[in-house]
Amino acid sequence: MQRHLRSFVQLNNSFPATGCQKLIEVDDERELHAFYEKRTVTEVAADALGEECKGYVFQISGGNDKQGFPTKQGVLTHGCVHLLPNTEPSCH
Repeated sequence: MQRHLRSFVQLNNSFPATGCQKLIEVDDERELHAFYEKRTVTEVAADALGEECKGYVFQISGGNDKQGFPTKQGVLTHGCVHLLPNTEPSCH
């Protein structure tokens, strides 16, 4: 018996000036191509996500990889790396 797991991506959009947040779940991987291979602090047009996001521009401020590890700004590599920790937390 084989289970088919449905994969989706959650985009947490926030507007700090008003404190508003909206969570968008995306099931269609084709809609996410605009976000692939982008770095933190990159601005991306959200038109590919559908009518409700048309005209908006999202700024990537963080994320997690498939294993759940957080992304960190300033690590300029495509693969996973092991960073040597210092005394201060770096992913908050």
